Amino acid sequence: MLYLSHADTQRLDIRMTDVVPAIEEAFRRVGNGQAVVAPRVRVLHPPLEKNSTGKGRPWVRDLRIIPGAVEEIGYGVRLGTSLRRQAGGVILVLFDWQTMELSALISDHLVHAVRSTAPCGVMAKYLALENASTLALIGSGRLGRWAAEAVCAVRPIRDLRVWSPTPAHRRECVEYLQSRLGASIQVREVENSEVAIRGAEIVTTATKSLEPVMKGEWLSLGCTVLCNTPEELDQETFMRGKIITTYNDGILSHVPPYHSLVELVDAGKLSEADFSTELGDIVTGKTPGRVSKDQIIVGLNPAFGILDAATAEFVFRRAKAMGIGIELEP
Repeated sequence: MLYLSHADTQRLDIRMTDVVPAIEEAFRRVGNGQAVVAPRVRVLHPPLEKNSTGKGRPWVRDLRIIPGAVEEIGYGVRLGTSLRRQAGGVILVLFDWQTMELSALISDHLVHAVRSTAPCGVMAKYLALENASTLALIGSGRLGRWAAEAVCAVRPIRDLRVWSPTPAHRRECVEYLQSRLGASIQVREVENSEVAIRGAEIVTTATKSLEPVMKGEWLSLGCTVLCNTPEELDQETFMRGKIITTYNDGILSHVPPYHSLVELVDAGKLSEADFSTELGDIVTGKTPGRVSKDQIIVGLNPAFGILDAATAEFVFRRAKAMGIGIELEP
């Protein structure tokens, strides 16, 4: 059994150009019925009141258990905790598909952000305009950085506009992404989210906001929006776009809720049929994705265990090939 510390995962020098194809293959197997998805378990304290959906994230302590299995790849389980919305302990567990033996224990601080946002690359490949060159990034933290890199791995981005509310964070994010993506992409900070989004062909959001960080009226025809946390989009964005999800069952049942979307459903303005298309079915060609150059598409990326299994297996193989990690007795 291989153990990978946080320092070990840093030494792997993970790049989205390598991760996105692995996650794409996982979605292909999901679409072909070669995967098993189980609901996440979330243990909150204080517990939610009866009939609460968790809007506003009122809990203090949070334990998440997220399982999934992909044929010939493995079983993965993510265990993660947080205290007052700040990360606590995180570990990723991989079981071998053939033997069901424990293959790896992986520190999930860095890997979590990779796993959570690699689907943005798959969605951008299948849903965004093929020649999309302008990307707006709303959020400058770990998830935002990896999400931007995932999009840049599959589309010819030349102008990357970064906005988040803290100037120092914005500048540091711009410097980081410029060093990762190279001189062919101009990475620049902008003064507000509207400036970032207007005219952008792809928008990706990855923030800690409890309220929408954008307005649907800012979106240009043909834009693809990639959302990584539930509270970020307003109702007009959902009404203007064709909604694609990575995992349908993770939408209405999500804690906390995609509250703008839930409110539209409760009001009868949208139904579950309006967001019944999953990315796996598009990757396998069962369902069309984009059908016109002017179509606005909204991609929702709720976390689910298929991503943990596929990412854990990718990290495990890379570590074994590079001789990184510590072998432990099973």
